[in-house]
Amino acid sequence: MCVEEPELPAVPSYPTESPWEDRIDAVRERFLHELEHPEDGWVDMGEREGVKLWKKWHDGDENPVPWVRGETLVEDAAPDAFLAGVVQIPGMRKLWDPRTESGFMLQRFSRNEVLFYAITKGKRFLAKPRDIVGVQKDYVEEDGSHLILQTSVETDSVPEQAGLKRATLNLSGWHFRPEGKDLRVTYIFQIQLGGMIPSAIVSMATTETPLCTGRARDVYYEHGHAPFVRHDTSYEPTTIFQLETIDPSTREYRCSVTTGSAVGESFDIAYDLKRMYAPEGAVKVAVEGDGLETHDDGKGTVRVKTTSSGKTASVVIAPGH
Repeated sequence: MCVEEPELPAVPSYPTESPWEDRIDAVRERFLHELEHPEDGWVDMGEREGVKLWKKWHDGDENPVPWVRGETLVEDAAPDAFLAGVVQIPGMRKLWDPRTESGFMLQRFSRNEVLFYAITKGKRFLAKPRDIVGVQKDYVEEDGSHLILQTSVETDSVPEQAGLKRATLNLSGWHFRPEGKDLRVTYIFQIQLGGMIPSAIVSMATTETPLCTGRARDVYYEHGHAPFVRHDTSYEPTTIFQLETIDPSTREYRCSVTTGSAVGESFDIAYDLKRMYAPEGAVKVAVEGDGLETHDDGKGTVRVKTTSSGKTASVVIAPGH
């Protein structure tokens, strides 16, 4: 049985909390503690490629891979654009994370919580590829900073796969804190790879993983951010958000939704004319399916409005001509 990406991952009870709500909330508390207490056992590994690096072991921990932490400053970046348009969307992730083989959403519980599946590349002759099943949740803090948190969970719906070793992701957390027009980005990560781990793999995980902050920064500088839904968290719409994807080679973005009972409600998709679509200076917007209409202001925002309920459709944004 292979793991297949669902076309419509939203659960029937959407929006709802996942069965692992307590676990992800506990991971958030642990992440914030580590973030706010850099003096608590973190060993300074210096700076590389504009990224400050740390590692850490915990008493009694037999895992050979330490906790790692990377921090960098991204100039002229907004938290939501960097979170949703660079770090989170799978097509962009493959540009800055060399260890990612594939990854996709298995279930969507709400606008900010999903069950995901990911495969990381192995190292020839040294280690098998690993796979991970986990829950991911986004948070917006009172100070305007944003978080993405992930941790492994167990579910009978995703058995272990032939040729892959199931890893346990104890914590993967990104923190995006505004500093004027810039963004302070911190990544804290700890994983149990399972099985015998060659020292070369431990060394790579210790030094290369926290450098993802710098690679994501450089992807943003070169490519800008992918389009993303700018969610208004002050209310819960009836629209069900299914998927957001982008093909970096064509820069074609797709947002799939199922329209809800409140006909006429709207949401915005932000796009990037500074970098992503700067060569053309414009985008083409299309709707595939029924139940949606769009208006592009030509300045970086597409307003999407529902025109009927119970329809599944996609908004497609591509380079304009």
